Amino acid sequence: MDEFEVLLAKYYTALERFVKFRLSSVTEAEDVLQEVSVTAYKKFGQLKSKEAFQAWLMGIARNKCNDYFRKKAKEMEIPLDEVVQKELSYGRMGITETDTVRETLSMLADKDKQILYLYFWKELPQAEIAKRLNIPLGTVKSRLHTAKQNYKFFRTFYRPGPFIE
Repeated sequence: MDEFEVLLAKYYTALERFVKFRLSSVTEAEDVLQEVSVTAYKKFGQLKSKEAFQAWLMGIARNKCNDYFRKKAKEMEIPLDEVVQKELSYGRMGITETDTVRETLSMLADKDKQILYLYFWKELPQAEIAKRLNIPLGTVKSRLHTAKQNYKFFRTFYRPGPFIE
């Protein structure tokens, strides 16, 4: 075996534990482990000190896990076509229907839309949201609070016109 294989075999158990702890799906963890191994193999020549192999390998693993969570977060965008709440409003053309939820959500920042979607539509607990987005639980609580406030603000102050109750 070459030097890379020997070092990888020595630290593979720790690497596997690290990745599987961060990712809930075994299949996805195995995919990330493979990506880590391939990247480490390709960049092994850039490693200056073989004594730093484990820290270097774990750094690659951390970055690959973060890439995985970023990709997942993009996939969890709110499908605005499914979100509908209609209200009647007065306008130049008379009384019309307005998709108020969709309009309000379209005014929010992406991170506000994302956290509201995961919490209200996917009905995920805050701890699970933190795990999926790879952010601390306190950050989830803070973002959720801010997103709710922003939603209420836009809903209250940016309505298209007087509404019929």
